[in-house]
Amino acid sequence: MGDAGFFNSRLLCRPRVWQHSTPVRQNARTPDAGNLRPFLLSLSLSAHRKSTGRTMMKRLSGSEPAHQPPSATQPAAGEPGNKQQPGAPPGRLSSGQAVATACVSDRPARLIGTRTILPEGQATTATPNLAQNLPDLVLQKIFDQLPLASQCRCARVCRHWYDCLPAPRLRLMRWLHKNAPQSCLADPGLGRGFSDRAGPFLQAVKSPALPALVHLQQEQQEQQEHRPSDARQDREQMSRSPAARELLPCLVHHSLNKQLTHPSGLILHPTPLEWPEDTRARTGHFTFSPCSRWLAVACQSQPESPPHLRLYGWENGAWQRCLLVSEVTTSVDLVKFTSMPPDTLLSIHGVHVLAWNKEPESQTWHSSQVCQLPASCPALNLHPMDDGDLIILTKPQKQAGFLSFLFYRHTEDGRNWEAIMTKTFKTEEHSRKIHCWAAEPRSCQLAVATSTLPRESGPVINTVHIWRKGLNPARPQQWESQHSLLPRHNRSLEEITYSPDGLYLVAVLSDLRVCLWQLDAQCRLQEQLTLPDCLYDRDCLLGRQITFRHDGKQLAVSLSLRQVQLLDCDANGHWQYGPLLETPPAPDTPASDRLKTMQLSSNGRTLARQSHWRVDIWHQDPVEGWQHRVLHRKQEGRRYFPQFCLLEPGELICTSVQDPELSLHIYGPDHQGRLVRKFCTRINAPLCGPDAASPDGLSLLLGATRTAPVLLQLAPARSHGGCRLL
Repeated sequence: MGDAGFFNSRLLCRPRVWQHSTPVRQNARTPDAGNLRPFLLSLSLSAHRKSTGRTMMKRLSGSEPAHQPPSATQPAAGEPGNKQQPGAPPGRLSSGQAVATACVSDRPARLIGTRTILPEGQATTATPNLAQNLPDLVLQKIFDQLPLASQCRCARVCRHWYDCLPAPRLRLMRWLHKNAPQSCLADPGLGRGFSDRAGPFLQAVKSPALPALVHLQQEQQEQQEHRPSDARQDREQMSRSPAARELLPCLVHHSLNKQLTHPSGLILHPTPLEWPEDTRARTGHFTFSPCSRWLAVACQSQPESPPHLRLYGWENGAWQRCLLVSEVTTSVDLVKFTSMPPDTLLSIHGVHVLAWNKEPESQTWHSSQVCQLPASCPALNLHPMDDGDLIILTKPQKQAGFLSFLFYRHTEDGRNWEAIMTKTFKTEEHSRKIHCWAAEPRSCQLAVATSTLPRESGPVINTVHIWRKGLNPARPQQWESQHSLLPRHNRSLEEITYSPDGLYLVAVLSDLRVCLWQLDAQCRLQEQLTLPDCLYDRDCLLGRQITFRHDGKQLAVSLSLRQVQLLDCDANGHWQYGPLLETPPAPDTPASDRLKTMQLSSNGRTLARQSHWRVDIWHQDPVEGWQHRVLHRKQEGRRYFPQFCLLEPGELICTSVQDPELSLHIYGPDHQGRLVRKFCTRINAPLCGPDAASPDGLSLLLGATRTAPVLLQLAPARSHGGCRLL
């Protein structure tokens, strides 16, 4: 990429528009890859026919008499059953902007359950007799071999063909699994934040998937209106139909990926946060909610003062501060959002563990107490599970070798929390015991590893305990444990971590060997491979130092500051050694440099690694394979260290480096799959570490010790033509 593709810092007075480094080529994908336009047309036709001819179709299918009176269970106009959600009305996003929907009635057509039967007549075209007489099974086998675009055209041939085709939902899900597998792993929070976050953005960029997304959202809201929303039913829905509930976030992820991977006409504009005027205020730990609508920050008004909690919400195109109401006034130690129940924030305040929930139709959040622990046994960490349960880690201050895990869940009414069980690990007499643990929210698992070292002599006993639900078929909703005794009698376990799918467990031994195990159906560990040596810093979490691809089928391990080993899992589940990545020599890097974090992109084609003094980026080129592409180093006498974060939906990498001025760089693949710099501009504060990006990739958090935090928001250039980048 030449200098013409970069952005001159002298032009900072006007917005920076992202440009392509090379001319956009025509779509060269195969018919199987296709695009979503044929499906959107088919979905729109299906929804239109269902919403305008619902009664007629029921008569054709024989499910309704010709003159059946209205059901007594249907509420009349003006009754509560016809009320809309307090958010946006059908056909409008929360911002009030109208969008093109896939149905013409006020009530969206359903896509779940029975498929629409096309009426005979003008909507049905003639079909050859041979095709009409083919058995349904034969037609289904033929249709399964066709690409999505051809299936959508077949659906408009005749009613018989339409009935033999899979439902539009199933067709879309199959297309996503084949052409966008990383989108199928999207967090459900992307769907919950669609109305306020991704929806207005996709409408502004005129995404072709917007009508289908709005239709799916309306359908989801309609389902919620017709069922009570208590904690138990939320958990049952999560486990009963995961494919249905994840279709909306999968399509949102895919739509954002298309817009962000090859951004054209997008800018970053600053949205400041309400912050104390004292310039000594500091930004502590922070976290975005899974839906990207909320941001929780621990703020220190002065360097010596304890941190207090601040909460911000995205509303009307800006970040607004929320009002927090609580009887607990002590400082905050840790904050985490939960996936289920949604819009719930958990926080640790010394011995108090609080749950925060938003008051409807306001920006006020009220706290309720999950538990109050003894003063001698404060909470150290929180692990909210995706099914709504919560695991709290506690450790007595004056008792070495003790570790307790408290399991909680919502009460039946969903308003309070109740204890399930407590598991305690303690050091046995005449031995020393080392404890390490890891939690995996998506698969709802907890792993606790213990290494028992004899006081005098003898073998080291390494044991891994796995807790999860479903191990006992007679009690599928209760937490059960499975333990595995590891055949490593000469070294203890230092730390463990899960793969994103919860199917693999990685451990570092005291001799710096790395072991990878697979969990079978009963959570017993099956060893897959062992690396003889790795780079490991005990002051940094193992989950930051090694990284999995989102599907858990690729692993990157740092062997040293110069080398990274890639490992791949083949179709048969066997792990193989992949390429060995190396960094170019850097003589000016201090010998005391240490590894901080490393991340793989969602598609596994880009790897970024950060140490204290440098940031390295590798990319898998379609022709040349894995190549080292980017190196940022801290310059002597400069204040800020280089930082990076991933914009997951768009497979982009953001870096901040002071050389000589502090600047923000954004890298991503071009249309040939090569990694290029897409954007560069000056900033006043660095990125806030590897978690600086919101889950939807539309917000970036900047901040430093003595600088008020600023959020950069992605938007089309035409919607913020007068905004100025930092």
